[in-house]
Amino acid sequence: MTAIKQLAPRTTDLLDEEALIKEARVLSRRRRRRRGLLVITLAAVACLIVVGVDRFSSATASSGKNDAAAASALACPSARVKLLGVTGMEGGSGHGGLLVRASVSSSAACTMSGYPIVGAQLTSHSTAMAIGVRNAYLAGGMATNAPLPRISIASRPRVLSFTVQMNDGGGIPSTCPSINSIQITLPGSLGTLTARTMYQVNVGVTRGMGNYCGHLLVTPLVTGSSGRNYSNY
Repeated sequence: MTAIKQLAPRTTDLLDEEALIKEARVLSRRRRRRRGLLVITLAAVACLIVVGVDRFSSATASSGKNDAAAASALACPSARVKLLGVTGMEGGSGHGGLLVRASVSSSAACTMSGYPIVGAQLTSHSTAMAIGVRNAYLAGGMATNAPLPRISIASRPRVLSFTVQMNDGGGIPSTCPSINSIQITLPGSLGTLTARTMYQVNVGVTRGMGNYCGHLLVTPLVTGSSGRNYSNY
């Protein structure tokens, strides 16, 4: 009777099998890492796209409503601006204001539109910058959402105006600083005007612009000497 011998696996076969198993595990780990990196990359790209779309939508919506941004494309760099006068406006409930009138001309035809840049120089050695509003407490400006006036400027001077309004403390002595002067730059122009006096009805010309207790506002530039756009009232 012939004996059947059982063949034992060779050592080299075992080593080869273990090497294949290790290699398969390494490849599997690499695949999982690649899948993870791909998922993270796709998520990051999606987030960037969402943020970009959101910012673009916000910017588009804001640009349609922001008067200052709409007027920034208009410019009158060669405009000649002359300050005609600053008149005090009667206030109430602690509010006061100034009606500012100016004469503007330009050798090159151009267009002005928007809010003047106004800075109030205070006795506290600081500057208060005015915020543009369509209309304020003491009238002036515009009462509708119609586009801001586009004012044609040519060689013949024309009178333009706007108002500056604030909380002045109602004339009651307070710790609020006084306004020494106001600096004015019309929209689209390069020159800066400085006003240090104002005219007050029944008082005459006075130096300084009263007290500043907050809420400095400026209305849009309009034609004429009233500071308001009559077609919008």
